[in-house]
Amino acid sequence: MSSAIFAKIVQLGGALLVLFVARASAQDPDIARTCTAYKKSVWEETSEFSFLIENAPIIYKTLDKCTSYAPLIIGGGPALPKEFPHAVRLGHKDDKGEVEWFCGGTLISDRHVLTAAHCHYSPQGSVNIARLGDLEFDTNNDDAEPEDFDVKDFTAHPGFSYPAIYNDISVVRLIRPVTFNDYKHPACLPFDDGRLVPSFIAIGWGQLEIVPRTENKKLQKVKLYNYGTRCRITADRNDELPEGYNATTQLCIGSNEHKDTCNGDSGGPVLIYHKDYPCMYHVMGITSIGVACDTPDLPAMYTRVHFYLDWIKQQLAKN
Repeated sequence: MSSAIFAKIVQLGGALLVLFVARASAQDPDIARTCTAYKKSVWEETSEFSFLIENAPIIYKTLDKCTSYAPLIIGGGPALPKEFPHAVRLGHKDDKGEVEWFCGGTLISDRHVLTAAHCHYSPQGSVNIARLGDLEFDTNNDDAEPEDFDVKDFTAHPGFSYPAIYNDISVVRLIRPVTFNDYKHPACLPFDDGRLVPSFIAIGWGQLEIVPRTENKKLQKVKLYNYGTRCRITADRNDELPEGYNATTQLCIGSNEHKDTCNGDSGGPVLIYHKDYPCMYHVMGITSIGVACDTPDLPAMYTRVHFYLDWIKQQLAKN
């Protein structure tokens, strides 16, 4: 091969790489506007006043209360009140009114919750109820504002085919809109695909230990790290992953310590802070499938939300 042809191939490869990176990091203007609108609806207050003279002009002043409720997360532990107002718990309510909670989710509009498609295959039953605004279940002393919403319907991604856990994403539609406040408001959809994000925050009500099985009633948070494409090595092919790890549609996230998501966390989010709004988060991933809970350097796979933005926007258009 001549040096000129080789140089052309290298140049073309470089151009394609630049195009790929640019596309992966391109910010969707509609998503950015919606994120800002959510922030303003909850955190900005506009008041008016005028000088006490005839025909004095009215002056409007906006107070921005958007501040972080908690310091940057180091390690993990119980969530603080109002720290994750987009956190949703999903479950099934039977004919007697009894509820079993088994999955998590993320509020992304006043009517829509993002979760994992495999949550609709729970032995407890189909997802038909969502709880928002809660922190610790079965107590009224946790500075929370829990509210239950019936589920109108849900749409799993058409590419999801249980038991395989590819395209493990679903949008649940609530029967009535959520009134936003400090305890309940949406997370923003991602501005990029998360490939260059070094760490994430995972939250959920899942069990704290795999052995012994430890029930957890309080929302937990943990800092996890981006393992790049490590899951290609650590994830075996099986019924859930017949083609192995898919780096395009999945994130590979874990920790070198005993920190992880576990049973009951499925469908919940992995998050990053919004770079301009400390009161807001982006949902970057959905808790999908792990190899083993609480095992250092054995990362789990999470649905890469950015890959599905066009499909998610189609679901959000359904009111």
